[in-house]
Amino acid sequence: MDILSTKHTARTNIVNLLRIPPPGLLMFAAVLAASLACGNPPATEQPGQQVVTTTSGGLERSYEIYIPAGIVTDEPAPLVFVFHGYSGNAKAARLISGFNRFANEHMFIAVYPNGTGESLETLSWNGGRCCFYASDHDVDDVGFVSQMVTELSEQYAIDPHRIFAAGMSNGGIFSYRLACELADIFAAVAPVAGSFLYEPCTPSEAVSILHIHGLNDEVVPFDGINRMLELADVGFIPVEEGLVFWAGEDGCTSAPDVSVDGNVTHTAYLSCRDGTAVELYAIAGVSHTWPIIELQSSRIIWEFFETHPKP
Repeated sequence: MDILSTKHTARTNIVNLLRIPPPGLLMFAAVLAASLACGNPPATEQPGQQVVTTTSGGLERSYEIYIPAGIVTDEPAPLVFVFHGYSGNAKAARLISGFNRFANEHMFIAVYPNGTGESLETLSWNGGRCCFYASDHDVDDVGFVSQMVTELSEQYAIDPHRIFAAGMSNGGIFSYRLACELADIFAAVAPVAGSFLYEPCTPSEAVSILHIHGLNDEVVPFDGINRMLELADVGFIPVEEGLVFWAGEDGCTSAPDVSVDGNVTHTAYLSCRDGTAVELYAIAGVSHTWPIIELQSSRIIWEFFETHPKP
């Protein structure tokens, strides 16, 4: 088999793997169905959901935006980006994260962008060394995000101190890159099942980091040891090594607090510059997924964002 055929087979295997619904996602679907049965509509049926297309870097780009009904138009609101994983899309990020619900509760604007790819089934983000189409073609995703922030700030009252990003897998990898390159914009990022890959990383300001990861993740391994030949050239680093880097960048001066609750280990660097924090939730028995049963990831992410604005 030639190199191109090997690469194509490898990427096909990754797509197939990521399309397997994790147990948490199946439970999410069950909970969603139960809410419908009880007469509570899901966030997708709430007013304010829009699909926006724009041009960035010579490419047609798109994103979903959700503006809660009742948001005060002249009062600056937080802006939260949620980035899908490889082979996902904006809708998948919206449904898996459930952030529209928290947008309704806390009056923030939620944005779910789409990556780029050879097809709608292979969208990806340029996180540096990863992943696939976006990385291979050096797509300017950072420029796309910066442009979205500018355009949305012109259309809506956005609080510049409360702009955040979360992402799953490749979306989490990309969130780390945003913390490196757009530290003047993002107050905090929350990678889920992602890895810190971008270098050189020289953030201009301190950025709060919240990382969530399953210890049984074989796609983006917690310990950085590649177990899948399809991703052997990515060069993941151990999750905790990335956290140490960010604790140093954020000027955290004390040893981390570590607590264990069942299968969840929480590590927190709290004495950091400009009120920032660097935290990790490591979950035993969880694989490559956005945890919603073992850990209420979306709620924890929003609570972290809410308490870590820019000064």
